[in-house]
Amino acid sequence: PWPDTVAIYLKGLVVGDPGEKRLVARMVRRTVIRYCLLAYILCIRQLSVRLKKRFPSMHELVKTGIVRADEAGRIGEEESSNIFSSNWWMPLKWSVEILNKAKQEGLVTSAPGYSHMLGRLSEFRARLSEVATYVYLPVPLVYTQVVHLAVYVYFAVSLIGEQWIIWRQPGDEEVDLYYPIFMTVRFLFIFGWLRVAETLYDPFGEDDEDFELNELLNRHFKVAMTIVDEHEDPPELSKDIFWNQVEPELIEHPELDVDEVVSAFKEDFMF
Repeated sequence: PWPDTVAIYLKGLVVGDPGEKRLVARMVRRTVIRYCLLAYILCIRQLSVRLKKRFPSMHELVKTGIVRADEAGRIGEEESSNIFSSNWWMPLKWSVEILNKAKQEGLVTSAPGYSHMLGRLSEFRARLSEVATYVYLPVPLVYTQVVHLAVYVYFAVSLIGEQWIIWRQPGDEEVDLYYPIFMTVRFLFIFGWLRVAETLYDPFGEDDEDFELNELLNRHFKVAMTIVDEHEDPPELSKDIFWNQVEPELIEHPELDVDEVVSAFKEDFMF
């Protein structure tokens, strides 16, 4: 699951008046999205080899800042490999309690919006549960063994069965097919499907075809935190170049000096 939708709802609904309330609203947004990412890590860490190596214990998570020491003490050590005994859901529970308090303090003024925001949190939790259940209850090992055995036996028998029997009567035509072309095509297709199935069997491993969860997590953290924060104001509201065009077309406009606009943008946001 991606936290972008939750972050957008937080940004649009958890607001405050200028002053102390705006600071509290920003703190609420950042804390809730941090809890969502913490639940993401605690859940997927039980399933992914890459995340398990990156965060082998709660100590490493505390060192990254994604969880405080007091919060880690409430969650526990999370050393068990059993996903159903994990407390990965606890940060999401804290998020709901924080949003409840924010609504009581007037930081969330829209009741329907508050309901939808809790719905997005529930969807985030449900998708994490689906991933955990899918990986924790995989296809039984005997099924994969039977499939491999059936494929290998089939082609071992086909290696003999596909050969032509030289049994001709006088006047019969001679067989001019010396290579089993169609069996070769079947071999390539079936073994190709078998390799694809092996890759999909464990998508959270360390192979090149598996999910790159470290980069995905870094992306989620950067984007979600940027959405809920207040680093800069949005661009100035102005008329676009397609103003008053009945049938606007997305074509190049020579009158726009792109280099000048880009250089001005860099100067404005240079630190």
